[in-house]
Amino acid sequence: MRYLTTARIFILSAVFGFATLTATDAKFSADLKRILHQNPENAPLKVWVYFSDKGYRTSGELRQALQTARETIPERTLRRRSKTRHGDIIDERDLPCSETYIRQVLETGAVKRISSKWLNALSVSATAGQLEQIEVLPFVQKLEPVYGGVRREVDIRGTSAPAAPCQLPQTRNDYGPSLYQLQEMNVIAAHEAGYTGEGVLVLMLDTGFYKDHQTLHADQIIAEWDFINDDGNTQNEEGDPENQHSHGTATLSTLGGSFDGQLYGPAYNANFLLAKTEDISQEQPIEEDWYVAGLEWGEGLGADVASSSLGYIDWYTQDDLDGETAVTTLAVNTAVENGMVIATAAGNYGQGGIIAPADAFKVITCGAVDSSGTIAGFSSRGPTADGRIKPEVCARGVSTYCAAVDGPATYRHASGTSLSTPLTGGACAVILSAHPDWTPHQVRAALMLTADNAENPDNNYGWGIIDVMAAIDLSLISGDVDGNELVNIVDIVLAVNYLLGSQLPDAYQSFQADVNEDGILDITDIVLMVNIVLGLAG
Repeated sequence: MRYLTTARIFILSAVFGFATLTATDAKFSADLKRILHQNPENAPLKVWVYFSDKGYRTSGELRQALQTARETIPERTLRRRSKTRHGDIIDERDLPCSETYIRQVLETGAVKRISSKWLNALSVSATAGQLEQIEVLPFVQKLEPVYGGVRREVDIRGTSAPAAPCQLPQTRNDYGPSLYQLQEMNVIAAHEAGYTGEGVLVLMLDTGFYKDHQTLHADQIIAEWDFINDDGNTQNEEGDPENQHSHGTATLSTLGGSFDGQLYGPAYNANFLLAKTEDISQEQPIEEDWYVAGLEWGEGLGADVASSSLGYIDWYTQDDLDGETAVTTLAVNTAVENGMVIATAAGNYGQGGIIAPADAFKVITCGAVDSSGTIAGFSSRGPTADGRIKPEVCARGVSTYCAAVDGPATYRHASGTSLSTPLTGGACAVILSAHPDWTPHQVRAALMLTADNAENPDNNYGWGIIDVMAAIDLSLISGDVDGNELVNIVDIVLAVNYLLGSQLPDAYQSFQADVNEDGILDITDIVLMVNIVLGLAG
């Protein structure tokens, strides 16, 4: 091959004990260079290979590819995207990476892990020499490490024996020991009003799922994929560690499980997509390329909500958590742009700070409180590197009741933002079952504006413990600044006053005046409000 003739060579230095780059390695990121120099055995590394384009040589080829992509994307996905993308709802991010580019990369001997349409990148396992060959390919833009990490656990020891059942009078369900965590977020009132997540599709990204548990029901699982073993079974398989599917079972049951007298998740009538994206047998079980692949897969199948308790900080610093650096954060930003509501864990680092992708711009980052509503010591605090408050909201994350994997009828209590996140993700599904036309921005705002610390948000609790029924009841009509369920000249005047600084809006008014949902009140929002009043809005 012509590319191999220009490949650079690595020389193993017997003096220094590391591989020394003999060329400019201009496409290698600083972190990748450092990792290569610390790799004395020349062992294969996990690396992102970013491409410069999708491989189309003419505008006609590109138009045809986009039309073909549109024909293959499910109608459910297109409908969800149309809530947030008012122009083209299909773009180059929907096109796969060039097969020609992928083939030439793999001809170096590198082994494919996944490819990402959104990032236009291929993740591979490759030696230093193979990476040198890949770097000189003209369509390769840059090479970066695939970052991984280890979830920081808190004390999640519990019992497989169910706790004593408890019950509210005259409710449709016997919630058993899960009653208290649901009461704390006022979701039982939503159930009584008929909002249970029905019609909502939730993507779960986790370690795997014990589908034989009595709280999990096959008719609610629409699709599943194991990104580790590249097959369609997310339950434990031969070779998996015994507790591989333990964490995922806990989170799925907490969000949407149901077994009367024992456990209900907030969204117990939702449907599910299950993605197995964490290999606990590895030293760094959480790897960002599997997360990205799982999120792209679920978005493409039409998921409305994604809940993930996976997070990444081992290779990142808090300065990197600015909403536009970490790979998983970029993927979440794209998913939200495409209309998905994303709930993610703040992390279990306490004052040590949040984890990626909790820094994403419109994600719902979840902190953990105990039964008294007090923030857990382990719950990660904000802010982001660019100064945004984190978390957004909180739910029960101390001694949360969930399914265990010791048998189909076993349960336990577990702790961590891993548990507050599915409670919040379930809340999002319940809200969408009440308001299927709401955008991710509206669902997020409704939770934040009705939480119990909304008047004084901070980096401990964010906007506070969620109130699901209050969020459902909140009037969110874009441009209705005064909250009277009409958009008229009064709203325009208020928005102009806010813009000029002659009046200060509260949190609700700020949200309502931000008509284009970009987080900024400016003249564009005023123009859009005028168009609404004149009946010109599309």
